[in-house]
Amino acid sequence: MTRFHILSIFPELVENYANASILGRAQESGLISITYTNPRDFATDKHQKVDDRSYGGGPGMVMMVEPLLLALDKISKGIARKKNSQKNSKVKIIMFSPSGKQFTNSYAKNLVKKYTDIVLICGRYEGIDARVKKIFKAEEVSVGPFVLTGGEVPAMIVVDACARQIDGVLGKNESVEENRLASPEVYTRPEVYKWKGKNYKVPSVLLSGHAKNIEEWRTNKLKKASDI
Repeated sequence: MTRFHILSIFPELVENYANASILGRAQESGLISITYTNPRDFATDKHQKVDDRSYGGGPGMVMMVEPLLLALDKISKGIARKKNSQKNSKVKIIMFSPSGKQFTNSYAKNLVKKYTDIVLICGRYEGIDARVKKIFKAEEVSVGPFVLTGGEVPAMIVVDACARQIDGVLGKNESVEENRLASPEVYTRPEVYKWKGKNYKVPSVLLSGHAKNIEEWRTNKLKKASDI
């Protein structure tokens, strides 16, 4: 089993997505587990504050070191208890940053192959106190060349992309698109669909039953898409 540990001040954002559809069934069948830890639970003031002004000035707030470290410490202790019965357990801690290592399918495959426990730190505001990364040796990862308002969406991307690499999650290995020849154009019934007086037909090659011709058609579509 691959265990994902989500550290977020808005865990419900990830939980609602992860409990639905394929990821929900993967959890029910015991192929993956997803747990949530809120750093607000480790704040020391009555307002459960987890952010403060940045040293050196600048706009926005920075997530404070102590609530995050206490939360990570709790997660680490929980993982350590499981290690007593699973001595091959290996942990990867990830925090999200636009300047981090690019997340890819290959990275996802490597994660589920090498690690039993994947900890995902969802940042907010202007970022996370740099001492969190130093103390827990977290790796910065980017899901794309853009800036988001928080790490919850990247966390969902990582969980989704990793889970589908695990045998049984998609039902059949052939369902993993990168294991077969996919096309940027796919069709299903009806064969002809009429919209505002115009007929939209499925390409005849896909109805031919000729495997070689269909493969060539899909290859050409992929080449054209890659040239755009």
